[in-house]
Amino acid sequence: MRTRIGSLSAGLLGLVALAVAPVANAATAVWIGAGSSAQWQEYAVAAVNDPTIGATHHYTIKGKCSGVNCAQAFDSRSGAGGTVNDAQGGNIWIAWNSAETKVWAYLSVDSVVGNRLFFATPRARLQLSTSVENATLAPAMNLISPFLFLHGVSGACGPSGATESTCDDSFVPAAVYTALNNTPLSAALTDIRPEDALFASKRVNCAGTPTVSCLGYGITGSPVGTPIQSAFSTSNAEPVSYAISGNDPVSGDAIPAYKTLPVGAQPIVIITNRMDAAGLGQAGIKNATHPQLQKIFSAANCNTTALGVTGAHAIFPILREPLSGTMNTFEFTIMTSPTTLTGSQETGVGTNNPLKGLACTAGGGARSRGIGTGEIVSGVQSTTDGIGYVFFSYGNVSKLAGSANFGYLTLDGVDPLTGQPGLTVAGQLPLCSTSSPITPCPAAINTTFKNLRSGKYRSWSFLRAVTDASGKNLSATVNIVASAQANINKYVPDFVPYVPAGGDSGMKFYRSHFTQSGVAGNNGLPFTEPSNEKGGDVGGCIEPTSTNVLNMHENVAGGCIE
Repeated sequence: MRTRIGSLSAGLLGLVALAVAPVANAATAVWIGAGSSAQWQEYAVAAVNDPTIGATHHYTIKGKCSGVNCAQAFDSRSGAGGTVNDAQGGNIWIAWNSAETKVWAYLSVDSVVGNRLFFATPRARLQLSTSVENATLAPAMNLISPFLFLHGVSGACGPSGATESTCDDSFVPAAVYTALNNTPLSAALTDIRPEDALFASKRVNCAGTPTVSCLGYGITGSPVGTPIQSAFSTSNAEPVSYAISGNDPVSGDAIPAYKTLPVGAQPIVIITNRMDAAGLGQAGIKNATHPQLQKIFSAANCNTTALGVTGAHAIFPILREPLSGTMNTFEFTIMTSPTTLTGSQETGVGTNNPLKGLACTAGGGARSRGIGTGEIVSGVQSTTDGIGYVFFSYGNVSKLAGSANFGYLTLDGVDPLTGQPGLTVAGQLPLCSTSSPITPCPAAINTTFKNLRSGKYRSWSFLRAVTDASGKNLSATVNIVASAQANINKYVPDFVPYVPAGGDSGMKFYRSHFTQSGVAGNNGLPFTEPSNEKGGDVGGCIEPTSTNVLNMHENVAGGCIE
């Protein structure tokens, strides 16, 4: 989610005030990531709990501090291709060692935005409000449960304000602030490959009459497009031009080489508001086939009859913004293919911005759009007979979990969450723990996401890190990814590791890669870190690692063998 800033001087957020007094310790920013919310918590836990990384203190915050973003990534490109000056605010965690000499941080934004901020040349920089140095102006929010950390400080961050010893520090020390502020990003964290993210960006940021292949948010002659607006808040997502190789389309500078590190596989889950017993709360609504979901989210039939029941009742699909890795994974594993785009969930959206209560073609329901995972979850929570989709993590679905009023659907008869700790009622989203804040819910190795591991569940993607092809950023990213993989089953099992890690055997399936954004597909077999994979894979057919199948897509004639 972004905050538009109209000029470089404004975008720098009054950086004349960002100079601080000399500090005793000279700190170094070891790693700064920006991107998908799906990986945000896991990397924080890895940074703090893994002694090979070494952080012992942490701080989290979101929103505004003294009227400006508490944290943002700033894209300051200018050149023959125009001027950007774009600030992307988001939730941030910051971690540092006891000596205040090494620092790690992660800013949560959309996947495509994270890719753009990383590939922008010159690269986007992390910026912090001076308020985060002051416990009164910007006190830590403890956005990650203290029970997931092995280190922290004593504070009232436990249940009902109880004292715990692993809370956030109340403010960011000066040395840590100085190390991070205005420092370039180290990595992008993404739900989809860079080639797929660039395809999504170009599909959005093109000018003209909107179609499913050109969504029409671009502005002729400008690298910055029209913001995609939310139906639920003032949040928006703004398309901005970038490239992943060659020369930057704005500055003209050469773009550095990069590598990707697949982190782990995570499923999309279809979430529903079941409070209406005559609507999505009908006992017969437990499953959706992908053709049924195609009808619902393309607005062809927004009615419970689309789900195969006789009780007719309007339902209300909630879509993500098309700069989202979540949207693109759902789009190309369930709705359509990047080779055809027929039946896209963007069908009929046209110039409706925000997409808010747009009547469906049939069925009596209407579609709306949320920006970010949180708005989809809140939208489903507040919309009777609302239906949406998110990448599953315990944190993402926590507002809906453990309640009979909300739930998830199996897809084509396959349950995405079989094997997950806390899954005690079929169709009811699991709680990692019943305490608030949550406690860890460790899982036995090789037992989580059983239908993901077996290749049976259709809608999923590998979470990935994207970083420089060599040097300190690559080393730091390799280290934190390896730690997240090795520890995923110890704390909150939100994904299946890409490669064997921590005793887990890892994934034995991949998605068929294909030519995307001018890059020929390479499946990256056998799996390695960093990976040798290339091209797109979002919506590629699911194949076992014992085979090497290229250029096969879901949702096309003659595509995957179902």
